Amino acid sequence: MIDWLREGWERLKGWVRKGLVEWHFEPLPLGRRVSLHEEQPTDRFVLSIALMIVFFAGLVALEAIHMFLFGELSDAIFNGIMLIVGGLVGALFGYREAPSG
Repeated sequence: MIDWLREGWERLKGWVRKGLVEWHFEPLPLGRRVSLHEEQPTDRFVLSIALMIVFFAGLVALEAIHMFLFGELSDAIFNGIMLIVGGLVGALFGYREAPSG
């Protein structure tokens, strides 16, 4: 069971890392040639985004269970979901719009 969870966690981190790679084209001094550079995100950023995705999935599952058992929406769980969504959107926009260098 632990190996299955570890493999899933590594796949999630790989998926997040792959989605956050930035590509930069830089002109070379010889005519029309360009150089392609890739910029990898930091491990801390990948870990925080992956954890937010896991927390989001957990809160959505908890909200679904609550709705099934009690037949109503839980405001506290919904606010937690909105907090995670806001954190994800803010982190991703901040990462993309931050000056490089």
